[in-house]
Amino acid sequence: MAPAQVRRVLTSHSEDGKAIFSHDEELTLVNPVTKKPPTEGKDDGSVSGAYMALIHRTTGYPPTNQGADDELDVSNLQRSKGGVFGGTICEVVELPPMKETDKLGMHRNQSIDYGVILKGSVTLVLDDGVEKTLREGDVYVQRGTMHAWKNLSGETCRFLTVIIPAESVKVATTGEYLQASKLPGLTD
Repeated sequence: MAPAQVRRVLTSHSEDGKAIFSHDEELTLVNPVTKKPPTEGKDDGSVSGAYMALIHRTTGYPPTNQGADDELDVSNLQRSKGGVFGGTICEVVELPPMKETDKLGMHRNQSIDYGVILKGSVTLVLDDGVEKTLREGDVYVQRGTMHAWKNLSGETCRFLTVIIPAESVKVATTGEYLQASKLPGLTD
């Protein structure tokens, strides 16, 4: 099985302010824990077998368009406490098929996530037990809810997600703030 790839094309500006293509490259999706691409056989089980390719990240908000190459550095992709270090993240995620008995990685991010299913289908599971299956072309908006991804479709699902920091959700009845949760490989 060949490692999954995604092409990243970025624009920037030349020193005299003209639009240029600064990057055009093939990225290999890797497991965020092992930093290895998918291989044949059983996955190591970390992060439900998810594989990711960082397309772009910003280190602050609002972002700058000055073209900092450090925003493409995947060595610091881990989020802190479910957040995104005050900046944004754009990534492609692949979820291989799983078994009904596999443990789901239920978690909450302190962000608003926009996503588009590019290939296959995946089920979004919320902590109240309600599930919705998303298919190619479907769009989701994840607003800091406790959730997990489940892929029982028999084929790999690929989706694009853009993650933007958000304030903690305040529970109306108690005044409690819902905190981000840890997910091995994605949060410390």
